[in-house]
Amino acid sequence: MIDEAAGSKRSAAIYLLKDRVLLHPWQKTTDGLGIASEPYIVAPKDADNLHLGEILLRVLSASGQTVPHPKEWTGLSKPRLHAAGVKSESAFHSGALNTSVTWQGDTLSFIPTSNGGGSGPNRGFYPLPESSSSVAAGAGAEEIGAALRFSLNCCR
Repeated sequence: MIDEAAGSKRSAAIYLLKDRVLLHPWQKTTDGLGIASEPYIVAPKDADNLHLGEILLRVLSASGQTVPHPKEWTGLSKPRLHAAGVKSESAFHSGALNTSVTWQGDTLSFIPTSNGGGSGPNRGFYPLPESSSSVAAGAGAEEIGAALRFSLNCCR
């Protein structure tokens, strides 16, 4: 379980890819920008809810830190792309579903996204707040994993 300081916020990204699920924590840079960070944890696409919930809790426990703002952005996506088993953002985005999870206080909030692709004017993942859901932070790992699966099923 995460030791939640009052007011602190932890967050993670989860991607359902062609052959795996990729989870990673978000950190905040000294300039206030959210940035992906290690650990990048991969689970089988058909992992059960208990396993997904356990990994998500581990990833969330690694988030919430303030890190130096990058001076150079080149290569920052390499570890994420490697964990995803692809070589480019276009390949990463191809068919990917993404949901973000925020842990604040006693609630885990799940926000599915719409995939705009890896290039072009609409690139990236866009939140679908109308499809958001939540679960109590004290719920068991299996229930948390089920909430994660539900959120991924709401992605476009």
